[in-house]
Amino acid sequence: MPKYFHGWNIVAASIFGFSASPGQFAFAALGIFTIPLGIEFGWSREEISLAATIFTLTQAFATAIIGRVVDRIGAKEVLVPSIIIFGLLLGLVPLLVSELWHLYLLFFLIGALAAGSAAVPYLRIISAWFKKNRGLAFGITMAGGGLGYMYVPPMLQYLISNHGWRYGYYALAAIVLLAALPLVAKVLKNTPHEVGLAQDGIEQQTTEITEEGEALLSLSDLIKDRVFWIIYATIGLLTFSLFGLMFHFVPMLIDRGTEEMTAALAFTYLGTTVVIARVGVGYLLDKFFAPRLAMICILLSTLGVIILSTGVSGPMTFVAAVFLGFSIGAELDLLAYLTTRYFGLGSFGMAYGVLFSAFLFGVSTGPLAYGIAYESYGSYINILGVCVAVLITAASLMFLMPKYRE
Repeated sequence: MPKYFHGWNIVAASIFGFSASPGQFAFAALGIFTIPLGIEFGWSREEISLAATIFTLTQAFATAIIGRVVDRIGAKEVLVPSIIIFGLLLGLVPLLVSELWHLYLLFFLIGALAAGSAAVPYLRIISAWFKKNRGLAFGITMAGGGLGYMYVPPMLQYLISNHGWRYGYYALAAIVLLAALPLVAKVLKNTPHEVGLAQDGIEQQTTEITEEGEALLSLSDLIKDRVFWIIYATIGLLTFSLFGLMFHFVPMLIDRGTEEMTAALAFTYLGTTVVIARVGVGYLLDKFFAPRLAMICILLSTLGVIILSTGVSGPMTFVAAVFLGFSIGAELDLLAYLTTRYFGLGSFGMAYGVLFSAFLFGVSTGPLAYGIAYESYGSYINILGVCVAVLITAASLMFLMPKYRE
């Protein structure tokens, strides 16, 4: 019987830590707060969506820097202080926000100072612990994002409905500081060598985790690479379409006559699919060619957008949510896996950090585009139609990917 590998404990801690990261607790949660903030302060959805844009654009620039810092000083050394800063900033939102610019400032600070509590450090640690089952480990770890999408909406909707929106932010801050922080600080280790183990639990290790024999890429090398731009464009188009929709998902369903808790439950269905897709896709990454797998996931999510673009409500919104989760559930582990296969582990932090900026640019512009469309036309139907074409383009780009680089 194979000996249990401690790396899976690292994965387990990373799941919960990542579930409480800025993508879930700042970006996605803001969509739940959109209506109560609008009611109390009179702000439009477009104005509130701009806070998400500010956050993600700021995080995009910060993440490119964070990747280099992680490669130099270690992932955990970046992760722990970033989690502390993130929790404190979340706690300040209900205390300080009374004007729109207050919201913008706090979300700018979250993007700039808490970027190190997002995906890059977790994935760098997982890369160090796994090689043989790296795709599966990526998928399980990134399922933490889906876990956040599962428990955050009903929790926040309950707190908002019964105690007001401020208590929702207090709860998020408490989870980050009192649950995620101690777990990450105690369990996570940068490499298996720190506890006398080897990658994959194999006794004889032929390379160090930095893969010293591997040529490191410079930023100049990266941006001259055709594969880099294919991945960059695909991720940007995908996240523009799906994360813009995800941000406005609950308000859109409420506009169509869905009760608030039912809309939150539909979002939870989406989160459940994200968890399943991230684990499932992670497993399949170790078996099949990743670009073709990405194409299938994107096309399945396109079907979900097509369903919503018909103006449906009721049970069909749950069906659409499930289809949407296939790409939202696969994008980060696909991005991490493609980074290791095409650009190597030695430059993982830098390469993934730069590619992750495409993810964040898409995430930042998508919610704003959906908000502008709603304010201009009174519904989301037109922007949904545009995003169907955008997603088909993203799926088509995956056909252009070459074989893996060994």
